[in-house]
Amino acid sequence: MSARRRRYSALAAAIILVSVIAGGVGATPAPGPESSATNGTANETANATPPHQNPEVISEAGDDQRVASHLATQLGSRLNLSAAALSEGEYAEGRLPLEAEEYAVLLERYSAVAADIGAEETADRFNLTREQQLQLTDSIEELEITGQEYQNAVDNGSDEKARQLARELLTTAEELNQTTTELNEQYDALETETEIDFNATQESISVVQQTVQRAAAGVIDREFTETNITVETNQTTVAASDPLRVSGQLTRVDGAPIRNAWVSVSLGEDSITTRTTETGQFETTYRPLLASTSARNLTVAYTPTGSEPYLPVTETVAVSITEQAATSVELENTTQAAAFTEPVQATGQVMIAAEYNRSLAGIPIVLTLDQQRIATAETNASGRITLSGSMPETIPAGDANLQVSIDRRELAIERSMATAPITVRSTPTDLSIDPTVTSTNETRNVTVGGQLRTADGDPLSDRSIRVAIGETTLGTVETNASGGYQATYELPAGLRGSDITVTATFEGTGTNLEASAAQQRVPLPSAGVGVGRVLAGVVGGGLLVMSVIVVLLASRGVDREWITQTWARVTDSTDPAADSGTTTTTASSATTGLSDNGQIEAVTQASLHSAREALAAGHPNVAVQSAYAAVRSRLQSSDSLSTPQTHWEFYRQLHADHEINTAQLAQVTEAYETATYSADGLSSDAAAETLSAVEELIGDPGTGSTR
Repeated sequence: MSARRRRYSALAAAIILVSVIAGGVGATPAPGPESSATNGTANETANATPPHQNPEVISEAGDDQRVASHLATQLGSRLNLSAAALSEGEYAEGRLPLEAEEYAVLLERYSAVAADIGAEETADRFNLTREQQLQLTDSIEELEITGQEYQNAVDNGSDEKARQLARELLTTAEELNQTTTELNEQYDALETETEIDFNATQESISVVQQTVQRAAAGVIDREFTETNITVETNQTTVAASDPLRVSGQLTRVDGAPIRNAWVSVSLGEDSITTRTTETGQFETTYRPLLASTSARNLTVAYTPTGSEPYLPVTETVAVSITEQAATSVELENTTQAAAFTEPVQATGQVMIAAEYNRSLAGIPIVLTLDQQRIATAETNASGRITLSGSMPETIPAGDANLQVSIDRRELAIERSMATAPITVRSTPTDLSIDPTVTSTNETRNVTVGGQLRTADGDPLSDRSIRVAIGETTLGTVETNASGGYQATYELPAGLRGSDITVTATFEGTGTNLEASAAQQRVPLPSAGVGVGRVLAGVVGGGLLVMSVIVVLLASRGVDREWITQTWARVTDSTDPAADSGTTTTTASSATTGLSDNGQIEAVTQASLHSAREALAAGHPNVAVQSAYAAVRSRLQSSDSLSTPQTHWEFYRQLHADHEINTAQLAQVTEAYETATYSADGLSSDAAAETLSAVEELIGDPGTGSTR
């Protein structure tokens, strides 16, 4: 066995020893009347109660301190169980007591009691201790895995890989050292706050820390050479106009130079690099760029790569920035005009009065429009900038100023800016409305729905729509993600006449979106007459058929002449006297003389007939709306007539109360919603499928659908 391998064997043993001594700890309550009975052994059950405490007593209201003491002991026991498992190298078992639901439940209960006794910090500490002990477990496991990989690399003679893995070992060891230090601090505080004795736990953690430090020292001794760096500066102040000369030498501890190594010179977040010569010497000029004016320590550092056989080294020198360098922003191309969502762009360059011999990359730049941030970017190595954002709606239409500026004030360079004019164009909007009036007992309601879009069809979400009747505002409603809106309002008392005009308005105040409005006249039923909601009233056959036609007339993109002709055919077809040659053309007499069931059936058939006619005429949306009216006519119970319902409320009622094909009903309801409220509407194929589903749903095969 080579000397190097013999040395490694001792090192590997030290590293693996970490996993053996990680735990073996006891969460033992300090002697006292409240916490002297539990020793936190690994065999203690998760929910065991210390013998001196009666679970019934400690659960009584008003004894919060005893409850907190009991719960704290249980939490400490789980910390102990975790450490005991770690002492056996059982990492999964070590995590289990802390990751299992029981710890979270206990901690939640303890937190609730802690809030009553002023122990919230202790509750937080139990949680933080858990997290840090889990982190310690991860670090120990990672050390063991990396240590084995390191041994394999040594055995295979892979020196560079061994050094890379050794550096990983040192990084993990440093993290573990930090974790154990913090964990010991948490246990100190917990012991003070809960009177639980964590001495054994802390001793084991300290042994882990010391063992890792010895193992790290062994790795350093076998794989790396310590380094030394000397630094000299010509002054203790620095500015762009008065740069700092930095020189020095990088050597091994025995004085041998380290050649062609990268050395960084940093002031805060600002950094430049330089290379060492054949003699390990370096010299550079530092002009501050991104450093904060409050920075006080210049750091010169050597950070070797993974395979280099050296340790990192740093040296600091006290310096201060005396003044900021003058700058300017020169714009080359900027957007001249833009409307909502259109691109707003700017290109240019940041100029610095001082002559820099370094990269100008990283200067933060912001593009604003009337003081609203539109885009951010950083300069490239030559100081050039390219910014691109989009026009927000919150900039009013008209002339505005586009501004490009350095985005920080405390840098070693001054903040400067440049402006350019831009015209903000307005964007037309389109608002639709689809109102329906319903009457229940002594009140009348109007349900209003529609969509707000740009003239190009893009939906506008989170915009306020004002709904009014004449000069009376009923309320406002916000558009959803697709630009749609829907709300129900109680109509003011005292309205007269046979119909009302409902208006929806998007005002667009303070934006570059143009105002738009839509209005619709709807019949005004008498109070107390239940006419249902969209396409759903069943009061008298003629009135229902009229409601079908009214809604169809309100729909977007409908051939009104075709509907008028259809209305004439529907009223004829629903008159039982038609077969005897008598023609009835008035809505009020279309179903006169029929029983309630007869009226419902007549309206259902009329609606189906209208749907088929609409589909054949190339009106898929109207076809689906008429077909949906047939569903409402056939399936709506008389009890529901007094309660206005949306299409989804109607679906939920039938889903809960009727044994019907709810999948088909959902299909029809979704199609109706698309036909009525969507900007795109339905295709003829989709409408035909919906009509077939309606016929199956209400048990009427009809005459087949027309595509």
